[in-house]
Amino acid sequence: MTTMNVLGPAGRRAGNVRRRVLLLLPAPLILASCVSLEPAAPGVVAPPAATVATPAVLDIATYLDAISAMAPGDPLRQQAEMAGALDAATSSPSSANTLRYALVLGSAGHPDSNPVEARRLITELLAGANTLQPLERELASAFQREFDARVSLYAEIARQREEAEQTLRKVDDTAERRADALAAENARLRRQLAAAERKLEAVAEMERSLLEQAPPSADETPPQP
Repeated sequence: MTTMNVLGPAGRRAGNVRRRVLLLLPAPLILASCVSLEPAAPGVVAPPAATVATPAVLDIATYLDAISAMAPGDPLRQQAEMAGALDAATSSPSSANTLRYALVLGSAGHPDSNPVEARRLITELLAGANTLQPLERELASAFQREFDARVSLYAEIARQREEAEQTLRKVDDTAERRADALAAENARLRRQLAAAERKLEAVAEMERSLLEQAPPSADETPPQP
């Protein structure tokens, strides 16, 4: 009787499942599993199996919920989220709390939005010693780029606004100078017109005076009695 016949169908199925599971495991775990499956020699104590540390699964829902709470539409909700994030970052300035506060502070759509300060906080957080996990660092870097873009956009808008205001001031100054010039020209024309009218009145008065001083003509001499 062969070994397969001795194991029977149940044993064969268990072996197939074990092989499939081993194929799904990483190489270090496969080696550790193979070592643990080998029978120990008589009188030899098998070393304890190495414990593989399982990394903690990072839940970024906290950050996403904080960003969602800052969406426009509910000022009271925004204020509560901002106050909570600020209190956590102040009372317990951990890397996670600092990142959460920076994300909340830099979120658009609320009156206290400050992407400049949020960018500074994230930049200092990533540049210094921190306890952020890789996914948190990726999230922080993504929002750092987003805040950079917003700050650059705001600077460009401010520059264009300043240029527009300067252009308007120049137009106003030009229009004011033209208005002053027109007013001065109108005043000059009025003075000239007044002077011309005075001259005409003087001429008319002179003509009347001459007519009054002229002697009567022969036709107009009254008959002698």
